[in-house]
Amino acid sequence: MCIVLVRHSSTKTIGDRKTERREMQLYKILISTPSTSCIPSITLPLSTMEPILLAFLTGFILAQAIRLAKNHNIPIETHCTALLYISAAFYWLNFLNDWGYSTIGIALFITLGAWVGDMPGWLLCAPVVPAKQEEKCFRTAEVDECREVVKSGTPAGEAKNAIPGLEARARPNQRLKVAFGIDSCFTSSDERACKSFRDGVEKLLYVDEAEWINYGDAARATARQALDVESDSTSLFSVVQLMTLKTMMKVLWPDQFFEHITNEQISTLAHEVNLQWLRSKEGSDNSDDPFWNFDKQTPLKDAVKTVFPDWDETDSKKNPCNLILPGYETMWRVVLRCFVEVVARDHDQSTNWEKTLRAFSNIPTKQQLKESFFEADVPVTAAHIAKEALRLYPPTRRIYREYHDAAGQKTNVSADIEAMQRDPVIWRDHPKLFLPDRWIDIAEGYDHGFMPFGAKPFNCPAKRWKNVPMPFGISMIALLVGALIEATQGKWTIHGNFPDKTHPLDTDREAYGDATLQRL
Repeated sequence: MCIVLVRHSSTKTIGDRKTERREMQLYKILISTPSTSCIPSITLPLSTMEPILLAFLTGFILAQAIRLAKNHNIPIETHCTALLYISAAFYWLNFLNDWGYSTIGIALFITLGAWVGDMPGWLLCAPVVPAKQEEKCFRTAEVDECREVVKSGTPAGEAKNAIPGLEARARPNQRLKVAFGIDSCFTSSDERACKSFRDGVEKLLYVDEAEWINYGDAARATARQALDVESDSTSLFSVVQLMTLKTMMKVLWPDQFFEHITNEQISTLAHEVNLQWLRSKEGSDNSDDPFWNFDKQTPLKDAVKTVFPDWDETDSKKNPCNLILPGYETMWRVVLRCFVEVVARDHDQSTNWEKTLRAFSNIPTKQQLKESFFEADVPVTAAHIAKEALRLYPPTRRIYREYHDAAGQKTNVSADIEAMQRDPVIWRDHPKLFLPDRWIDIAEGYDHGFMPFGAKPFNCPAKRWKNVPMPFGISMIALLVGALIEATQGKWTIHGNFPDKTHPLDTDREAYGDATLQRL
């Protein structure tokens, strides 16, 4: 915007000529600046009220410039124009003082102009906001490409990622840092901190079989308590969430005693964590301070504080959500779908699957994990059932990374684990059906096209099978499903809008939220 002030006078005194020279200097400043496209140059004749008018315009333009500068979307050329306005305004202020008006009087009219300039609807020169550059995206379900995405974040056909693997993983997960206030290996690119976090988790997961017996007792007791209700109907979601979180609390905080914490309080925490995950995932607020910011979620924070009263809110590294998210939030949905597949989908071998899982929940040992109640020609084990649940319903449907080329161009990259684990090229025998017996002929350690726990170098500790007392991931899924089968068998039945068994269950996070257990 350019405002050119021109004095009209037939006779000029020495003071007039001095003033005119200043006006011409200002005129040169203004016309030498490329104007924006929103307002053409304006020529205003000055009157005897010129000092007051100029003071008002000074304040008005200052307010306009400040409003422009506060707009985050202002391109650099508009920033420069705003700075010019401010410089010119101060020049005018000095110019005005030649009339002998008091500084206070001038300041009052500048303030009045600024007040008008800051009023809504008075932004005369809105900045030209450049079209938002469309972000590049790459998604793949091809095995080797998925492994490379998980490893380095590099899309197929591109040069190596310009940012390190840890950073490529941490950047897409900053949403979790905002949503849950966490600081863990998933949100940090600090190699030493990540190693420390992983080492700590491995110590918690790799415990001997005697401890697994305790886990089984706790899971079965929780299932019975969850179903000890007066009503003849209860939410399947709530039962599975309570069982999963309470059992995982015993695993992840072995030295803490939660006897004083009620099942209702644990259920509230489980529910709030799930709601917050959904808010952060589906919310359209992408500002620096979104509505789902952890600090704004009082119900979630209260739920965490109730279950973990010693939690120091100022220490993000000690936030219980650092362990709750990978230990509970990614597991309960797999447990839910495995239970539905085994109990409610009319599979021919359902009865034998139920017996196998119940046996493992009562004797959760590595040997029992490989045992079966099947006939000799179909020896499906608890491990096979849990693996098939992880194949068809992976805990993380897509793994996200951030890629930067040598020029700094960003690409959002994702490995579609769910699609890959249903790929008919890899899983030729009805890839979308729940068939645990497909694992009978697959050698131990086979993982081509099977990545529910990620891939090197970011394998989840829950994956490990060799040189550990128990493979945590598949063992915990089998244990929880077996405990729930034992608590419901002959007493409760599932009611839900499930598809025919020839189609996989819906993997949306809110799918089957209305499913219930009905008392027989």
